[in-house]
Amino acid sequence: MTEPVSLHAFCRDHGNLPKTSVRRWLNDNGYSTSDGLSALAVEAAIAQFCPELAPEPEPPTAPAAADITIHTGNHCTTIDLPNYQGLTVDLGQFRDSNALVIDDPLAVAEQFLQTADLIQGALADDIAAREQRLRATKQAQGTIAAKAQELALEQRLYRLQTAQIDQAQSDETTALADALAQLQSLGKPSAAPADAAG
Repeated sequence: MTEPVSLHAFCRDHGNLPKTSVRRWLNDNGYSTSDGLSALAVEAAIAQFCPELAPEPEPPTAPAAADITIHTGNHCTTIDLPNYQGLTVDLGQFRDSNALVIDDPLAVAEQFLQTADLIQGALADDIAAREQRLRATKQAQGTIAAKAQELALEQRLYRLQTAQIDQAQSDETTALADALAQLQSLGKPSAAPADAAG
């Protein structure tokens, strides 16, 4: 790898070129001068400030080989190829086995998927209906159970109340009967009417 050349040495070795002008031109054209001049920077500066020292352009190259035309000649004999148009070939002659097939398996698969979807939908609908019926049954059972409990309490209360009322009714009836009997005992029973004289 070529060592960088200092700007001072380059300007000195090429006819005491003005360093400021050389530095400005190199920097304006993308060449760094802070760490010396690279080989590319030296070549560009020579072409700009010392054109007489620039290398000579390369001579034009020779004509490309593509400009040459070559004839191979025809020293071959061609043969007529067979005509295969209209030929029928039975592929069965190359097979030794038979296979079970469905003419349109994709159509069958589509039908199966549609049927399976219908069945799955029916299953889901039945589950939903059963769950709805279960919820309604639970609700009805809860309502009836609460009412049955309330009715059982009312029956017990009715039994107690009717027993109390019946007892009181019996007591009052007995007392009334006693009072009536007492009043009846104050009088005498009427005598039987006398037979008429005959």
